[in-house]
Amino acid sequence: MRQFLTGLWILALLILSVPGYSQARTGYVSDMLILTFREGPGTSYSILQTLKSNTALTIQEEDNGYYKVMLDSGETGWVDKQFVVFETPKAMIIQALEKEKKALESQLETLAQDHELLKSQMTDKTSRQTEEAITMENHLKEALEKNRALAAQLKESQSQYSDLQAQSQNVLEIVEKNKELAETNKHLSDTLAQLENQTSHLFRTGMIKWFLAGVGVLLLGWIIGQSVSSKKRRSGSLLG
Repeated sequence: MRQFLTGLWILALLILSVPGYSQARTGYVSDMLILTFREGPGTSYSILQTLKSNTALTIQEEDNGYYKVMLDSGETGWVDKQFVVFETPKAMIIQALEKEKKALESQLETLAQDHELLKSQMTDKTSRQTEEAITMENHLKEALEKNRALAAQLKESQSQYSDLQAQSQNVLEIVEKNKELAETNKHLSDTLAQLENQTSHLFRTGMIKWFLAGVGVLLLGWIIGQSVSSKKRRSGSLLG
C-alpha cells in the first residue's frame, strides 16, 4: 500500500513538472484571418501551413505568447494566441441557423401539403378529422411564427458578422502598421548609434590634433628661446 501511494505522489509530481501543462480546450481561428501554423512558438520557426478562419484548434499548452494546438487531422503545431478565440465563431452560428431554417422550410412545405390534403378530404371525413385539420393548421401557424423569428435572428447574426469582418480588417491593418513602425524605429536606432560612434571618433581625433598642435607651438617657442639666448651669449663674449 505504501509503495502504491508513493507511486501516485511521483506520478503527480511528474505531471506538475511538465512545462505548459494544462487541461486541453477547444479554440477557433479568428474570423477574417489566415493564421500561420508553425513548428515552434515564434516567428523564427518554419511555417507548416496556413489555417483559415473558424478552424477548430485543440489547445495543448502555451509558451511565449503562442498556443501549441492539435488540428482535427491530428497534426500539431504552434499559433499566435492573440488570434485564437474560444467563443463559437459567428460564421458557424450562421451556418447552423441556416441549416435549421432550411429544415423548418422543409417542414413548412410538408405541413402545407398535408394541410391542403386534409382540406380536400374535409367534406368526406368525420368531425374528428376536422379537428385534426384545425390542429394541423395551428401547427402550421406556429411553424410560420418560428420561421419568422429565426429569419430575424439570422439577419441580426449576419449584421454582427459583417461588423466583425470590418473590425478584423482594422486589426490586421494596425498589426501591419505596428510592424512597419517597429522596423523604422530599429533603423533609426541603428543610424543614431552609428552617428554617436562617428561623433566620438571625430571628437577624439580633434583632441589629438589640438594636443599635437599645442606641443608643437611650445616646442617651437622653446627652440626660438634657446636660439636667442645663444646669440646673446655669443655677443657678450665678443664684447668682453
